Amino acid sequence: MLKLKYYLSLIVWNLFVNTLGKSMFTPQSIRFLLYKMAGMRTASANIRSGCSFRGKNLVIEQGVFLNHNVFIDSWEKVLIQENTAIAFDVLICTSSHKIGGPFKRVGDSDRKPIVIGQGCWIGARATILPGVTIGDGCIIAAGSVVNKDCKAHTLYAGVPAKEIRPLENREVNANIK
Repeated sequence: MLKLKYYLSLIVWNLFVNTLGKSMFTPQSIRFLLYKMAGMRTASANIRSGCSFRGKNLVIEQGVFLNHNVFIDSWEKVLIQENTAIAFDVLICTSSHKIGGPFKRVGDSDRKPIVIGQGCWIGARATILPGVTIGDGCIIAAGSVVNKDCKAHTLYAGVPAKEIRPLENREVNANIK
């Protein structure tokens, strides 16, 4: 009976989140309501269509923007902090596998949490791998593969992502009126 209840809750969650919520025909305000009804922990309604979510260990803070077709695997905790922008087709993945023996190279599951700091900008088609912490104010260039922690207020690019240069740590738009 418990298994049936679990599978029914999974079906309902996927219907709300990965079918109705994902649809390009669902308005953003309705998408946000569907996510909340399904139990997603999001404080941001700025999530575009096509986004897919696997696992329920996701926390999206206020002011976060997810562009079209972002995929988040949150079998372990994924924390996306305030005012972070994530471009289209970004992959955020908390799970991988250990290397198995010679007749089955894919071994046991290996899951690690991901933290993306405040005010980050993750470029299109970037990949964030398990166990990574991206510091506040980072920019991850389009197409980069992040497999190690990133220092705050730094630009990273490449495969694997490498530090390119530090970024100014001040309010750039402070003098705009």
